[in-house]
Amino acid sequence: MVLATSNRPLIHFTPQNGWMNDPNGPWYDAKDELYHLYFQYTPNDTTGQLDLHWGHASSTDLSKWTDHGSVIAPDREGEGIFSGSVVVDYNNTSGFFNESVDPRQRAVALYTLNSEDAQVQELAYSTDGGFTFEKYENNPVLEVNSTQFRDPKVFWHEPSNHWVMVLAKSQEYKIQIFGSTDLKNWVLHLNFSAGLYGFQYECPGLMELPVEGTDEKKWVMILAINPGMPLGGSANQYFIGDFDGYKFTPDDHQTRIHDHGKDYYAFQTFSDTPSEDGVLGVAWASNWQYARHVPTDPWRGSTGIVRNHTLAKVPGNPETDLLTLVQTPIFGESIKRQNLFKTLNHTLYKNESISVSGNSTGVFDIEVGFTLSPKELNSKQLQVSILSNKANGTQEEIKLGYDANAEAFFIDRGVDNEFNKNVFFTDKISAIAEPLKTDKDGYKTYKLRAIVDKNLLEVFLNDGVSTITNTFFFSSGHLPASVKVGASADGIYAVDVKVDELSLKA
Repeated sequence: MVLATSNRPLIHFTPQNGWMNDPNGPWYDAKDELYHLYFQYTPNDTTGQLDLHWGHASSTDLSKWTDHGSVIAPDREGEGIFSGSVVVDYNNTSGFFNESVDPRQRAVALYTLNSEDAQVQELAYSTDGGFTFEKYENNPVLEVNSTQFRDPKVFWHEPSNHWVMVLAKSQEYKIQIFGSTDLKNWVLHLNFSAGLYGFQYECPGLMELPVEGTDEKKWVMILAINPGMPLGGSANQYFIGDFDGYKFTPDDHQTRIHDHGKDYYAFQTFSDTPSEDGVLGVAWASNWQYARHVPTDPWRGSTGIVRNHTLAKVPGNPETDLLTLVQTPIFGESIKRQNLFKTLNHTLYKNESISVSGNSTGVFDIEVGFTLSPKELNSKQLQVSILSNKANGTQEEIKLGYDANAEAFFIDRGVDNEFNKNVFFTDKISAIAEPLKTDKDGYKTYKLRAIVDKNLLEVFLNDGVSTITNTFFFSSGHLPASVKVGASADGIYAVDVKVDELSLKA
């Protein structure tokens, strides 16, 4: 169990000590009913500048995590165990396992070994359900004489009866797709390039998702860019199309942004989860522009909340529907909810607000559904404020909401303290989402959901058709303590508000 400290996120994973960045190789052990998460990790450093290991954590419900420390370490100084993935080799295609290892626990990790001279792909296998790994004696399993060749995502493709590896030829702007029957010998099938280039490609992935309201499924290619995304620094983009086991064919070359905040990067899907779980994924909740400087100790780095993923046709504008990634947060059984406030169809006026105080956990799940009147708007805003406790004679806040004139959602995470002076810590973010419905009289309905966890904010718009993930950092001694919902004009917004405070069961 990770020990709590005042500003440590509660329902997002953080390492007990040290640095973390990309999540690696999340998978589900169906025998012990246990989720595993690996991650880029330096145990004795909080800047990620020493030799990288794979750290390891496990959970029975994706919300309450146990930190197991380092699980795969470099053998030589100057090397690093970079990002990769884990698969379950049920049928022992690799030949590493005997009958003493349950097929559901035959975990094989494929990762990038980084050195000054090259990046190569290596393999390690576990005979104890993912708690220890033995490196393959004939590593590497894939090398191409490159220093920018990394981040293998591997999965079994049943129709073509082989393993698929997706990885980045980073500074050639290529996502390469390889195939294998034994996880050791790989054949190149495709080079894929599309979308925004930025400085380099990283952390690619492929996932097959259901299209809501249909029997159809489509494939989604996700790839990360760092640096060079429009908001600055690192982020993910995705493409929708078809995959036959050898070639990914996008429906179009439209760049779609995975998350519109600044702190959602290096996304990974879970392997071998139960079908009823859907397609689960997790990302690193930070940005390379400032990740090494955020004011947390004795750790730096966190995951985002685990999300389920589908596709849906949603309005891109009033004339065109677009197939879009839909993301839904996962809350495990270990989370305890206390409802603090609930109201329906409440009309807001500028001289009043809804104020809700918590009980010091610093963790909230806030849901605001609202209907917007078609009156003359003149930039009238709905505002949801997250306020800290009062400490050292001060109270701090961040804001989110909707601006009727701009027809956009916004976040303002600006706080007047030393860290927020970092020039790359962009304080204002916006995203658009068409209304869920517009009635015959022009009244528009939207939904906003905000998960607040100490210093993390994840916002889901209109049931997850758009998301915004941002870290924020109040000054020392200040934690999220209350929620205020208000408007800058009379009678423009009618709201349904629900505020729950979250904690972990003992």
